[in-house]
Amino acid sequence: MTDDEGSDEEDGSSDVDLSQLALEEIRLRYQEESDRRTSVESKIGTVLTVDAIIVSVVSIFSSLNIMHYAAMAVALISVFNGISALWVRDYHRPGLDEEDYLQYIDDPPEPVRRELVKSYLTVITGNEETDDPDMFFKGNRTRNDEKMAKLDQCLKLTAVSLTLILIHPIPEIIQSTGLLEYLI
Repeated sequence: MTDDEGSDEEDGSSDVDLSQLALEEIRLRYQEESDRRTSVESKIGTVLTVDAIIVSVVSIFSSLNIMHYAAMAVALISVFNGISALWVRDYHRPGLDEEDYLQYIDDPPEPVRRELVKSYLTVITGNEETDDPDMFFKGNRTRNDEKMAKLDQCLKLTAVSLTLILIHPIPEIIQSTGLLEYLI
């Protein structure tokens, strides 16, 4: 055994299949985007529940003022925004249709792994750089980024709605105490 052979065995580089390693890594990236989608959709669902509670509780009041109506309107805008984010269903899956995998049975593993890595990358990043409208599609990462932006908007709208509910007595207090005449 030469010195070169011994060093390869010691660091394990002779056992590493880089194509398999690349495939495993890109599968992890795909799974991260899938988990991210689930997480964002769950959070949007929670915000929608809070908005529904806001609208339900505020509508119970018998003496609604402009702040109550504004709070309900903002919560309803948040609901519509959240529903539009959840409406997106066109996520892509890597690889071929299930029945088309039979073509890989007799192929050597490296080209198959290469095609799978390309498929995973395309699904994650999309084909957004193309000028051909027939080839264009958004990747799962872009879809998730759009959902995250909608979630952020929903959170801000819900915060505004809650703020309006909390400050609703201020105009009545100002009017009942005559503070407005004093300030003018």
